[in-house]
Amino acid sequence: MRAYLAKRFLFGVLTLLVTSLLIFSLLRVVPGGPVDALIGEEWDDPELRAQLRRDLGLDLPFHRQYARWLGGLFRGDLGVSLVLYRGEPVGGIILERFGVTAQLAFISLTIALLVAFPAGIAAALWKERLPDHVFRIVALGGISTPNFFLGIALIVMFGVGLRLKWGVGGYVPFGEDPWGWFLRLLLPAIVLGTDHAATISRMLRASILEALGRNHVLTAKAMGLPRKEFLIQDVLRTAMVPVVTVIGNSAGALLDGAVITEILFRLPGLGSLLVQGVYARDLPLVQSVVIVAVGIRIAVNLIVDLSYALMDPRIRYGRGQ
Repeated sequence: MRAYLAKRFLFGVLTLLVTSLLIFSLLRVVPGGPVDALIGEEWDDPELRAQLRRDLGLDLPFHRQYARWLGGLFRGDLGVSLVLYRGEPVGGIILERFGVTAQLAFISLTIALLVAFPAGIAAALWKERLPDHVFRIVALGGISTPNFFLGIALIVMFGVGLRLKWGVGGYVPFGEDPWGWFLRLLLPAIVLGTDHAATISRMLRASILEALGRNHVLTAKAMGLPRKEFLIQDVLRTAMVPVVTVIGNSAGALLDGAVITEILFRLPGLGSLLVQGVYARDLPLVQSVVIVAVGIRIAVNLIVDLSYALMDPRIRYGRGQ
């Protein structure tokens, strides 16, 4: 296990390094920059522009800029916002926005699991019967419906049609109004949860059907063991291994920040922060949000991999595994 964790840690660090170099390079070739955002593209004052570039460290060679930023990352210093939140530490901004994204992700994943597990189990147990066909159609509809379309439909229904204040989006901190906090996160959570619920339910159905066809399960059925007993102890536990992968990917995607949904419902999360940073050409902010998102994905994937051994005793982590 130690060797496996060390290997994954090294691969994670390498992934972050490659990602940091890519995002740092790409942002330097995008037209415009912080200087244009601060003084405007129409302001023709070469001396002022040169002074700002020196003050912001943008006049340094590429490798020195990257080395300075990378050194700050290793020290836990993500720099300061140049345009959007002038002079404020990027780390504090991301931490505040991540709280909103994490709350939305938790509610969305909870909705997805509450819908996906009963639907997936029922579809597998009643294979090629009415419940299976119904859940299959609903799942395909959930996967095929774009988030922006479902989000707009819910806003029109609850915000415009029913004239509910919480139906048009926005955010209220939990400490100020717990019920209002939940209501304002409910619709975007339904939008995100619908998509992930459909994917998880289809994977769960396929995994259960595969587990039901294995020899030890067929033997248990032939011996007359109660269906509930071997379904819970053997089938579901074995079937959860591939399902956990899908759940982990869903959790990682939700924690990265759902860009379209957060913008549509006016939520101050990581996704909307990334878009705002790109529009403002706030380079340190955009770079740091991307690095944090990649770090979240790496951490979630590691947790998912380690959870396999808990669900299937045959899985062990060691040399050559």
